[in-house]
Amino acid sequence: MDLVTKQREERKNRILEVARDLIADRGYDGVTMRDLADESLVSVPTLYNLFGGKQELLLAAIESYFLELLRDTERSERDEGLPQLMSLAEAIAREMLQRAAYARSLMRFFGGPSDTRGLHEFAAQELTNKVILALDQMKSKQQLASWVEPRVLGERLASQFIIISFEWASGYLSDSAMQAAIPYSLGITLLGLARGEAAEELEVLARENQSAAAAEGTGNR
Repeated sequence: MDLVTKQREERKNRILEVARDLIADRGYDGVTMRDLADESLVSVPTLYNLFGGKQELLLAAIESYFLELLRDTERSERDEGLPQLMSLAEAIAREMLQRAAYARSLMRFFGGPSDTRGLHEFAAQELTNKVILALDQMKSKQQLASWVEPRVLGERLASQFIIISFEWASGYLSDSAMQAAIPYSLGITLLGLARGEAAEELEVLARENQSAAAAEGTGNR
């Protein structure tokens, strides 16, 4: 990468970080190109030159967030199959809490304008691909029932993670309940399909998180 390209990428990354902070503070609709330019110490024309417009810039900021979140779940090659799924569930909860305001804003953003559909699909697909890979590894190790199709199961499991994220962003789940609900969902979804030691580990995972995974007030409903 030549110096000019490197400087351009560094500038873009700095602007994306500013965009994330502003989204967390004001929400998507509350962010203007002037705000972004002032906080990033660049001109408004520079923003348009680098990204094309507000929509494109903010979508890029959100997309990079999900890529970083999923990148943080990558472990060594020894960590495959069920350990990778458990690490993924833990990392999703941890990263959302570390940037709680921003993560909540993203969840509301996904539930809003129809032109965010492509981004929603991107985030879901990236997560689904990681889940499917781990399930493929489990099946190759005979830790899953032979009839299980990892692609279909992966899509359902990733959807569960996303649903829990929306429930937390909407205030239906507390921080601690969300942290427990994601691994609990993993354990319950796979428990009847897993074989051998994997089944035992999933039962322990579900048992350990069952009580904490309940939404506030659900016990009286």
